[in-house]
Amino acid sequence: MTGSVAFVLHSHLPWFRRNGTFPVGEEWLFQSWSESYLPLIDVLERLAADGHRDLLTLGITPVLAEQMADPYLLEEFHGWLGRRLLDLQWTRSAAPAHDKAALGEVWAHHWTRQTRLLEQLEDGLLTEGLVAPLARLADAGVIELLGGPATHPYLPLMDSPDLIRGQIADGLATAERLFGHRPTGVWTPECGYRPAGRVADPTAPPQHVMPDGTPILRPSEADLPGLEAFWAEAGVDHFVLDGPTLARAAGAPQRDWSTLARVMHPVGDPLDVLDGPVWIGDSDVAAFGRNLAVSYAVWNPHGGYPADEWYRDFHMIDLEGGYKSWRVTDTTSLAKQPYSPDAAAERVRAHAADFVSLIRSHLDPRPDGATVVAAYDTELFGHWWYEGPQWLEAVFRGLADTTAVRPTTLRRRLDDRPPTMRLALPESSWGWGKGHAAWVTDETRWIWSAIREAEARFMGLPEGSSRDAAWRQLVLLQASDWPFMIAREQSPQYAVERVKTHLARFEQACRGHDLEELADIDDPIGAGVPAAITPPRG
Repeated sequence: MTGSVAFVLHSHLPWFRRNGTFPVGEEWLFQSWSESYLPLIDVLERLAADGHRDLLTLGITPVLAEQMADPYLLEEFHGWLGRRLLDLQWTRSAAPAHDKAALGEVWAHHWTRQTRLLEQLEDGLLTEGLVAPLARLADAGVIELLGGPATHPYLPLMDSPDLIRGQIADGLATAERLFGHRPTGVWTPECGYRPAGRVADPTAPPQHVMPDGTPILRPSEADLPGLEAFWAEAGVDHFVLDGPTLARAAGAPQRDWSTLARVMHPVGDPLDVLDGPVWIGDSDVAAFGRNLAVSYAVWNPHGGYPADEWYRDFHMIDLEGGYKSWRVTDTTSLAKQPYSPDAAAERVRAHAADFVSLIRSHLDPRPDGATVVAAYDTELFGHWWYEGPQWLEAVFRGLADTTAVRPTTLRRRLDDRPPTMRLALPESSWGWGKGHAAWVTDETRWIWSAIREAEARFMGLPEGSSRDAAWRQLVLLQASDWPFMIAREQSPQYAVERVKTHLARFEQACRGHDLEELADIDDPIGAGVPAAITPPRG
């Protein structure tokens, strides 16, 4: 047996620049950059220096990439990191004696780590941005970079071909400008897919609701090609979907997919479809499906490696300094013990070895060439799971010690072994219920109605600076983040205010008012409305 593992990390945060700071806004960017992105860059550069290649596929949404290269945000991030060091100094000096004795080791660890982050930023990244080192790693063959639509819209529910093409064109143009090359692969937002046919209508009450609460939406009048057709038009030939999308197409029964962690299916099961890419219908676009048994072993709704008692606890925080200095200890108890970086490092090594063994146990009975797609949000590694970047490095070094399994990028896998199977895929996402429930609820239907009205109005605007400004506000309004945050009750009021804000700014742009002010607040991703959107005649 020889096979491969394709790590795919999805990086996305919505447009926060000058749209709030704390607790929701630019703070979310800076936390992710300091806890996930900079440590990941560090790990990848070390591995690259040691000769590792084709390590992983990293998706960066254009709206995030634009912020990672933005001079204003980089300067703000620099100041934020400096203030974090001052916070730590104050925490140490003001702490009572028993805390100084108990937390001295972890405070020293915090200080070393924070000064390293500051040095990393000041050693070139402050001026060149955070995308540049990742672009260099891609050029060197260490990673593959994926693109996507401009602002991460939920494509399955978009009913305008021109606006779908516009989002894709804007996103790929931004990626090409920042990456230095045009991506041929994407992370389609929310792993959302829609086959050819009538688009579901998120503005109307559902046709009916499944026993598990999943809404079945009514069809709209829009009858469009499958989303793969739009990607193919743009030169994209592969993307990632959730495992159940491919599994259901191959005949797997419906189940509670979240319970599949470490459940190794026998050879011949419909889940074999996840062992490599498939062609979507009669297109030349390939879909890779996330292997749930392996992906969920790391993190799933019921636990995973980050729940280990020796890892740093995510929730327990020093409210005055903002530092997390305790370990998980017991997931059901608030009686947390001080965090020990050395003890956590031992668990990292053990869990990395366990993961490599898990990959082998899945690939051993399978034909040569099978691939495990292990896909996660990038923020899992460092932000949610503090030790995650260390674990990734340990896994890649462990894979280098075996000839049976090698890491691969999606591009490399597709080039080495093109698909041999074609599947007609169902409408799907990686959200709750694997449908639209994470974005369409009674509380979010007004957003979809407002988006539809704004889209119709935009399509009637004449060419000019007003239309360019309106396009920028429209694509920000179309972001999937706002309905998701409301539906999942994650800072819902902030999401509501963002929707209302972009609606007001859209109206302002349509009227041609204060266009320079709008451009300063929401700096355009592209140079204007993409050519894919046909202006009205007349």
